[in-house]
Amino acid sequence: KLIVAKKAGFCYGVKKAVELAEKTYAENSEPIYSIGPLIHNRFEVQRLSKIGIKPVSSVNKVKKGTIIIRTHGIPRKHVSEAKKKKLNIIDATCPFVKRVQHLVKELSKKNFYVLIIGEKEHPEVKSLISYAEKPVKIIESINEIRGLSDGKKIAVVSQTTQSLEKFNHIIKGIKSKYKNAKIFNTICTAALERQEEAEKIAREVDVVLIIGGRNSANTARLVDICKKHTITYHIESAEEINDRWFDNVHSIGILAGASTPKWIIDAVISHMKGKDWLWKI
Repeated sequence: KLIVAKKAGFCYGVKKAVELAEKTYAENSEPIYSIGPLIHNRFEVQRLSKIGIKPVSSVNKVKKGTIIIRTHGIPRKHVSEAKKKKLNIIDATCPFVKRVQHLVKELSKKNFYVLIIGEKEHPEVKSLISYAEKPVKIIESINEIRGLSDGKKIAVVSQTTQSLEKFNHIIKGIKSKYKNAKIFNTICTAALERQEEAEKIAREVDVVLIIGGRNSANTARLVDICKKHTITYHIESAEEINDRWFDNVHSIGILAGASTPKWIIDAVISHMKGKDWLWKI
């Protein structure tokens, strides 16, 4: 049997961002640029680029027209630069990310030393750092809390696509050192639902295919979860599928990251259904 995750594909924030980008393009005659890839899926970014929404590395690359702020948010200084250049700004930041940006700002104002559980090089984390009024610390592993000094007012937030298991593991370590630390689980609902569904499906099947960008943090979480329970393959498109993966396999799960468009998921399902040794969905 073939089991397709109900939560596969675009989350609310990504769907909203793509729709906003397409609407902006339809209503504007000027060039449109996203600061960094709008979402972490290269095929969808290529599709948007072909219709006129071009990703650029920074605001400095844009002389005129409209910029779209990516779903992960961008550092505040880049927004200021865009305003100075009198560029039209369309904000497609995910609402969950915006909430964490605001939280980091407010906690920092209240003299908390903010710890962000996340990846130092992830664009969302770079955006969050910029909203702090004071220095913050990025925590990628539990080992990094050992070097923290005592006597600080600690508050903890998370990258919205963080693994719940990893978040809880690090929080346990923080609480053992800072009993009064304020903890905010800011992992987004969509990420949590997908992680829960991934674990359930992985326990039920022989092989899992996870569709998503290699640079997608939320897709990486699904891969990590599924690998603990069954054979797991991370693919970006149907072209990567190898039939030898399914020798002596009786059940296959298909999941997709929150930045994976429906047209790519449909292509993978169609590819799998086209195999005469495969069965009904």
